[in-house]
Amino acid sequence: MNNFNVFNTPLCSPYYRGKNLFSHIEWGFSGTGIFISGIISILLVSVLPAESYWVRYGWQAFKNAGDAQSLALGQSQTAAYTGAASVLQNPAHARQTVNQYLYAHQNRFAGMVNSDLLAFPTLKRFRRPVNVLLFHEGVSNIPDTRNVLLDWGLDGIPGTGDAGENNGQLDEGERLDADQVSFFRQSQWGIHISTTWQIKNWNIGVGVKGLFHSLAEHYATGIGIDVGASTSFWKGNTVGLVITDATTSWLVWENGSIERFSPELLAGIAQEVGFSKIPLSFTIMADVALDPFGRGMDEDFQLGAMGGRYRAGLEIQYKKFALRFGRGLNALTSAGLGLDWGHMAIHYAFTTSANSSFLGDSHLLSFSLEPKWLAKQMGKVL
Repeated sequence: MNNFNVFNTPLCSPYYRGKNLFSHIEWGFSGTGIFISGIISILLVSVLPAESYWVRYGWQAFKNAGDAQSLALGQSQTAAYTGAASVLQNPAHARQTVNQYLYAHQNRFAGMVNSDLLAFPTLKRFRRPVNVLLFHEGVSNIPDTRNVLLDWGLDGIPGTGDAGENNGQLDEGERLDADQVSFFRQSQWGIHISTTWQIKNWNIGVGVKGLFHSLAEHYATGIGIDVGASTSFWKGNTVGLVITDATTSWLVWENGSIERFSPELLAGIAQEVGFSKIPLSFTIMADVALDPFGRGMDEDFQLGAMGGRYRAGLEIQYKKFALRFGRGLNALTSAGLGLDWGHMAIHYAFTTSANSSFLGDSHLLSFSLEPKWLAKQMGKVL
């Protein structure tokens, strides 16, 4: 039995069908035209004559990605902006100019899953600011048990043609050959490009995301679009709205089959409370996520035919030091801390595993640095 579906590999993936066919879709991004190209690509794929499936976790890599600030707060940044990686939660955060490179390394499930994220300083050469973010997620040493069954039938002798021989099932009298177990790797590479528009008091953001997914000898490419908005109604307040996978994100496997991922609606609110006489502030944030296409097993509440989940975070900041707590959509609790000197910062996050899980805890470390400051310091040394 294949046991790697726990790493968000849908049952409809080609791996389970054993096909090796020919089609492979690639994508490119150039300037602000990436948004138009992305929409056109999605419309073209939607009419391709290929087998199509609706999946729930096909784009989970984008939900897992983030930096230590984001993960420590349960990724509750639909309204709150906490750093360059916040655009993954709401592309409207691209209105915030980023002058630093951000690198984050994530170690999940006691080291079984590792991911890296790199966010670039805001590109200002276009009419509107553009934020670019790259990430990679990998799982190594996944057991491949496709060839371990000695499918010889009830008598356990090959070539006799008895009942159960070569039926692809483990029958009485058959056994498994442990020497035939091999191992393979799953890798996912993602890119997220976002920009914003100002419409009255609202910031409207669009994020185009691309994904390359390799699983053993199989591979897939895909593209999706997130749409978000944010505004403020009073001092220290921020409200955010997001539609993830607004046009239905998709993955096209090398055999032409298409996996589609349905949209999700998110609404969030954040409030910052500061003190005039001491450099201390509190930021409270909360999000609600609704799945308009039905209920799931991990929902926190139900709203008619829709399933709902929530996440929340609390950040306490004193001068350069920050302490964070969070609860994510997966009901896992998290905590973290960070130091920010302005030109550079370092942050750490810790996420607990579920009570019934044996997969272990997760750790994330992120580091950001302003290149102009670094060049200035190097100039002093040299």
